[in-house]
Amino acid sequence: MRLSFEDAFSSAFDAAREFRWTEYAPFFWILAVQVALLALSTQLHEGWAMGIMAPLVNLVGGGTSLHYPVFYGYLPTFIGWVESFLYVVPGAVLIPLALLRFYARTDRALSLGAGAASRLAGAFLPSLVSGAVGVGSILGWQRYAAGPLTKAIEGYVAAPLGPMLAWFAVTLGVYAIFSLVLYVPIAAVQPRTNPVRAFAYGIRFGFRSWLFTILFAVLFGLPALFVQFILERQGMVLLTRLRPEIVILFLGAYVTVTSVTTYFTYGAAARLYKFARGEE
Repeated sequence: MRLSFEDAFSSAFDAAREFRWTEYAPFFWILAVQVALLALSTQLHEGWAMGIMAPLVNLVGGGTSLHYPVFYGYLPTFIGWVESFLYVVPGAVLIPLALLRFYARTDRALSLGAGAASRLAGAFLPSLVSGAVGVGSILGWQRYAAGPLTKAIEGYVAAPLGPMLAWFAVTLGVYAIFSLVLYVPIAAVQPRTNPVRAFAYGIRFGFRSWLFTILFAVLFGLPALFVQFILERQGMVLLTRLRPEIVILFLGAYVTVTSVTTYFTYGAAARLYKFARGEE
């Protein structure tokens, strides 16, 4: 079935309007881990908190990142790595679980639990692989393409507009990559599929609906983009002119709105996928 912008916006509207806690709950558990780590970051003067945080920070950034106030400048990077891990590894179970709860609205067998476990197990591998591919591609984009793109835009557009446009262009690239792998978990929880077919169908549908998905992903992500912009573009102001600990408040807002944004984005994508298959 041919897709249109009307279909995409209708899917996004329905996703925002039909919030259900049971479907959001898997995303909440990812958020809970992030909030717990941020809470620990306020207690580093306590031995037990340092005992938990120090090995994690050392694993990602090295021991020098634990010194005050350097730690608060590094904290957004650390939370970013934690976020990637949580959405890829535990997310390979939790995201398909949320999707199955959504499909249970119209699938009586699923609502009664019939076949849910097998479909969840079958969705793990393609969801894990697609998540890893997505994160790897985003890291490659940020490392190899972001610099030249930023330099090109700033060469044509003077400050302060140039750096802002460059930042948005780089961030939009991240959304574009995410939109390509978004449908793999959705395809993977469908009945009568297998990991290879789910991965292929998910990527193919990601290309087919690419522009539509980017639009509603950015639409839902505007609050997160705002907080991310402050952290990345005004981070030094927060660290030097205000108390460094305020970074934790901004990160708490960021992970919260990102959690809800991701839930809505998957909800809209699942609805669009159903519509394209003629199920609505």
